Amino acid sequence: MFFFRWGFMDHRFGSARSVSAALVVIAALGACTKLTEYTASTNRYGSVNIKGKSTSTSEARAAASAFFFEAVIAAVPNSARQQDDQCVFTALDTNPPAVPNSARAGASLALTTGATSVTLPFEDLNFRYATPVAQPFTYRAGDMAQVTVPGNGDVYPASSISVKLAEPLLPGAVTLPAANQPLVISWNATNDTTSAILLSLRYARPASSTNANEQIFCSVKDDGRYDIPAAALASFLASPASLRSLQLTRFRTNESRLDGRTLLHIATTVDTIVKFP
Repeated sequence: MFFFRWGFMDHRFGSARSVSAALVVIAALGACTKLTEYTASTNRYGSVNIKGKSTSTSEARAAASAFFFEAVIAAVPNSARQQDDQCVFTALDTNPPAVPNSARAGASLALTTGATSVTLPFEDLNFRYATPVAQPFTYRAGDMAQVTVPGNGDVYPASSISVKLAEPLLPGAVTLPAANQPLVISWNATNDTTSAILLSLRYARPASSTNANEQIFCSVKDDGRYDIPAAALASFLASPASLRSLQLTRFRTNESRLDGRTLLHIATTVDTIVKFP
């Protein structure tokens, strides 16, 4: 399972909206006071995640996972809402976030893309649906993925959803900037308003730290270039070279409101790590 989240504020740089590439529960299922007991009605959420790695300029290799849960409310990301470029400073946390155990929405899910059909069985040990570890699938730029949920009574209805898969992500050459110059980051743009780019510039702060523990995290339009201003780069440039890196992620989402309390969401991502010279 993978998540991409931001929503922090830092007076040194700026602020960003609270977004993730997979659904995140953000409210408790009920509340209790000294005067009365209140149980909020819950909504049903389904989250499908397709994570890929570029294998060429036109193909990527991917695995898929999914989970279904009930909550009062959950954060629902939408890549098409990425209208403004935004960045924040934040601590670098490499631990995966906790996710709810998945309810069963049928025996297995079916994923199709092009001529490829993939089954996502339920993993009892991990409480989720997922493609077997040894069975990733390959897709080409421009391919669509459709996921079919068989449904399970009142737990979650039978449904399906599709998304255009995130295209292979190819970063341009990255070099350290001269003094008082921005860091120029480039990639193969889609210029598609349904996709966006997440950018994580990682480094050690202070320079005496033995691991990369801070990042400049940006959410930007998928237009092929973003310049991190020189004023934001002091800690990055002071960091040991071995602890500096850049992660780029292209993501695209889609969602379907199945009824008044049920949402099905899908996210597709491709990421790559860039090391500096």
